[in-house]
Amino acid sequence: ATLSTKETVGYGQALLATGAMVRRLQIDGNDLDGLHYLRAFGNADAIRADLAGAQDVVCVGGSYIGCEVAASLATLGKRVTIVMQEAQPMERGFGAHVGAWLRQVLETHGVAVAGLDDVRRFAGEGRVSTVITASGLELPAELVVLGVGVQPDVMLARSAGLELGASGGVACDARLRTSAPGVWAAGDVCEYESVVHGRRIRVEHTEHAQAQGRHVAGAMLGDEGPYTVVPYFYSDLADWASLEYVGPAARWDEEVVHGALASGSFGVWYLEAGHVRGALSVGGGLDLDAARALIARGGPVSPADLT
Repeated sequence: ATLSTKETVGYGQALLATGAMVRRLQIDGNDLDGLHYLRAFGNADAIRADLAGAQDVVCVGGSYIGCEVAASLATLGKRVTIVMQEAQPMERGFGAHVGAWLRQVLETHGVAVAGLDDVRRFAGEGRVSTVITASGLELPAELVVLGVGVQPDVMLARSAGLELGASGGVACDARLRTSAPGVWAAGDVCEYESVVHGRRIRVEHTEHAQAQGRHVAGAMLGDEGPYTVVPYFYSDLADWASLEYVGPAARWDEEVVHGALASGSFGVWYLEAGHVRGALSVGGGLDLDAARALIARGGPVSPADLT
């Protein structure tokens, strides 16, 4: 391994855990002050420091970052609007029904939601003052937080000649080994052959990165088994809603709801051809250990399995 200092370091085995980089909007006004991306603690500190003079905030993106930041800033008394491409918040991961419920939660607490829209440009003199959307909305904004996704950091992997996968990550086998002997990958950059899902997947979440790191450590010490952890995700919208999810379901053709959405404590099973592909627990409304077991087991399930 050659370092930036030109020093070389020998290794028997190596782990590539370069993570991901935020995706930045390449539109007019993207160089104005007051635009923030959230990836590291320093970004959170910068947002907090910039809030003092801001009352109107726009969050771009309707997934985890956009919704979580919107909820947090609304609790601080800010006027917040979410602009997103989806019709409902978190719809891509959880479906339209849960998305509509999340929208109601956000709007009940004062967060405005502009769905099926996109940001066209940012306007302002030196600092952002207005967000102009594709539909023609002109939203006042003294601060903007952008949560428009990430892209795996494969610069080192590409320069080293490692095979890349369809999602842009580093291609790995079921043990998380890359195409280079003795080199492994874990975290956001790892696109692996999942024996649980029967397909190649790449997962962007802290819990998953930690689990893959533990697996690679064991593999380097001689464990030859595949990576079999069912990925876990969580999200908290202030103290309004707590979501936990296992999966992920790439697609589904049936949603089985356990409990009532209106209660704020419910679960949703995501099925494809009768197989459990994912499960969402809101407010502790579902047994996630049982859900993990059904996803890992594979095969069709019966209604009794989903009680």
